[in-house]
Amino acid sequence: MPKRQNSKASEPSSEKAKIAAVSGKGSTDQPSKPVSMDIDGDANMGEFEDAYDDEIEEEDMVERNEDSDGVEMIGDDDDEEEESEEVAEKTRQVYLPGDQLGEGETLQVDNSAYHMLHNMSVHWPCLSFDFVPDSLGNSRSAFPHTMYAVAGTQAERSYQNQVLLLKWSQLHRTIHDDMDDEDKDDDINDLDEDPILETKTLRHQGGVNRVRVLQSHQSPLAATWADTGKVHIWDIKQLMNTFDTPGTQVPTSAQQPMFTVASHGRTEGYAMDWNADGRLLTGDCNSQIYLTTRRNDSFVADRTAFKGHTASVEDIQWSPEEASVFATCSVDQTIKIWDVRAKNRNYALEVPNAHDSDINVISWNRKTRYLLASGGENGDFKVWDMRKWTDSNGRSTPAAEFKWHKSAITSIEWCPTDESVLAVSGADDQITLWDLAVELDAEEEARHRDAMVGSDGARRDVPAQLLFIHQGQSQIKELHWHPQIPGALASTAASGFNIFKTISV
Repeated sequence: MPKRQNSKASEPSSEKAKIAAVSGKGSTDQPSKPVSMDIDGDANMGEFEDAYDDEIEEEDMVERNEDSDGVEMIGDDDDEEEESEEVAEKTRQVYLPGDQLGEGETLQVDNSAYHMLHNMSVHWPCLSFDFVPDSLGNSRSAFPHTMYAVAGTQAERSYQNQVLLLKWSQLHRTIHDDMDDEDKDDDINDLDEDPILETKTLRHQGGVNRVRVLQSHQSPLAATWADTGKVHIWDIKQLMNTFDTPGTQVPTSAQQPMFTVASHGRTEGYAMDWNADGRLLTGDCNSQIYLTTRRNDSFVADRTAFKGHTASVEDIQWSPEEASVFATCSVDQTIKIWDVRAKNRNYALEVPNAHDSDINVISWNRKTRYLLASGGENGDFKVWDMRKWTDSNGRSTPAAEFKWHKSAITSIEWCPTDESVLAVSGADDQITLWDLAVELDAEEEARHRDAMVGSDGARRDVPAQLLFIHQGQSQIKELHWHPQIPGALASTAASGFNIFKTISV
């Protein structure tokens, strides 16, 4: 969460304010502001005093002040301190994207808004990545964390591209990084160590448009959508094992794709998703969708396409409930629901004109399985109740709609552990976290509006459901929740990877 800082040495920043919703899910109260610090940075303790000198110092002070009202003098100091705190409180401002920075002001990250925040860079930017399941346990919370992922590069030349197998380790808690050592409680022993990035690489012909990993620790498979029109499937188990078992010999066969889907010809694409049983769906820029099925240790790629879209298929998601059902979104501004058992290879349901622009991404809620989220090119995102797509007049009607982002939605994903929480990234260099369960009564709504006032006194329209805004990356392309660390996220952008966990989720 960014905060303002004035670069002038005479005006240090003490601002820690965050938007109202950051204080806690469903809360509309502003987070408590930090207490103004003494010169030594300690809010509660005065100078250390020798126990044997206390009585003498006390007497000296009384003697010096006995001709005046000593109590009154102390009161004046307290009044001045309270007044200075009030002034500091008023100067603290909530920064939101689009606010104008004053002369000499810059933005700095507010580490108190994150349990963990780390930045990792690789040689070439990656459009896409996906987490790899591990054996370290589910629902883990102890720091430092370790994560495994697969990403694909967008190199300057086609032959330079790679599939990257990543291990991020020593991901320590960073929430206390802005505190001085003397301000930390005795039980805070966070290590100030840099995170570690380890990589294994595989040669990849062509840029990698999208990466998806079959979520199985026992037999993880990675699929890469190449800009050459080919979809490559990789058995990454042996290579992933080398991270934790140094010296492991990897056969040459494991460094090549175990199967290549050629159904799309030379037409590239982006849409791709694994079913838990090993079936892979891929959609291309020419509106074609193909199914590839696992057969023992190999695959069979269908040559008959699913047809129904009239423009590029941008995203695909298997249903978390029905093994044969999947959803797609397209540049033709529709969302369609399909069943792989349909002999005519046509869609079963459609949401026409779901957006007023290209639909870039969709996400199926894994806990409330009739909810589907979609993100458009014009910056809006919507939530659909698949039990009721349309109103009484047959018009497409979302259950919720938000227009916060100022540019195209590039990624959207429901939180795997909280059915009402959604993460969204945009080409406006924002990642936003939302809690769609937040509903305010009239009094709460009024307090929320009063809290959202800018430095110029103007009210800012901030949805109560907006939990958190993450910034600091440029050209954000994709985000994912970690499947085994509740609340942890990672995102990829032209500027590298961010791995973080906010105080809001």
